[in-house]
Amino acid sequence: MKKKIALFTFIILILAGVFGLYKYIVFNKNYAESNAVFVKSDSLTFLSFKLPGKIERIYVNEGDNVKKGQLLAKLETKELIFQKKELQNNINALEDKIKATVIQKEKLSNDINTNLNLLNNEKDKLQKNIEAMAFSIDAMKYKLQKLKNDYKKFKRLYMEHKVSKEKYDTVKVAFDSLKDQIKAEERKLEALMLNNKTLDLKIKLVQNNKKELLRLQKSIEAQQNQLKALNDKLGLVNQNIKNSYIYSPINGRVAKKFANNDEVVDAGTKVLSVVNPKDLYVLDLLEETKMKGIKPGCKVKIHIDALDKDFEGYVSKILPASAATFALVPRDISSGEFTKLAQRFYVRIKFNKVPQGVLVGMGGEVEIKRMEN
Repeated sequence: MKKKIALFTFIILILAGVFGLYKYIVFNKNYAESNAVFVKSDSLTFLSFKLPGKIERIYVNEGDNVKKGQLLAKLETKELIFQKKELQNNINALEDKIKATVIQKEKLSNDINTNLNLLNNEKDKLQKNIEAMAFSIDAMKYKLQKLKNDYKKFKRLYMEHKVSKEKYDTVKVAFDSLKDQIKAEERKLEALMLNNKTLDLKIKLVQNNKKELLRLQKSIEAQQNQLKALNDKLGLVNQNIKNSYIYSPINGRVAKKFANNDEVVDAGTKVLSVVNPKDLYVLDLLEETKMKGIKPGCKVKIHIDALDKDFEGYVSKILPASAATFALVPRDISSGEFTKLAQRFYVRIKFNKVPQGVLVGMGGEVEIKRMEN
């Protein structure tokens, strides 16, 4: 009786083992199972300041929900704001100085042009008067020469008692009078010539003021270059003030807080990280021996260890290169030595509906239902 019971038990165990083996073979044929599973997110973002400084305040804590554009943290900006005010005051003062110099230059330019026009017009008139007077003197000298001949003739005739004294005196008075008139006109001409030289000197002095125009123009250009440099500095200070604030780039949640208030940080030092909980996916490092029938769209059962729950999902993407391809130290097979290893490929799996409580970095297992080729 005992032998029959033992034999029956043995047969039952054999049948159970065969059934279990059959079920395992069928399961492996239809499903790919893996425990190299991690919860990831493409929206996990590390936030930092673009310049060094002392943190004045961090407005959020780990786990807080944030909206896109929300202020999360800021550096102390008192010194930058003081620099901005000082630069703005210097810019305003320099702009006023440039305006005053431009007005001075324009006024001087107008004065030079006005004075030159007046002096040139006066010189033209004076030149015409000089020419007219010179012509008049030449005409009187020609007339004087004729009177001189008449004077000599009448003087000789008078000495010979051939003409009366009255006629002789008349010719002599006319001759002397014209000679005196010519001398008077010559003195006037000399005065006009002197005035002409004075006008030339005045014109030269006015033209010399054009050098002052050039000096003012160079001064304006130098001030404008200085103004550009100040505006560039102001732009840099404004950019530094802008970079003293951290805003959330996404709608999500604060994943990690790396720094605290009153802490001094360098540019690029991590301060906060934010993540969108709705953007979670599962990354599976699946062995190449299990890749048969695995394609985008395959249904997946996802088990999250931390929650001890199962969730539904699907394969969204299979990356085209193995994980070893991106290793920092790739395998060296140049010597001819080679040990065959099963390569693993990145398989991205999305939840049908992102569950509550799943966090970035959690691990678990997946069962991927194969598709028929």
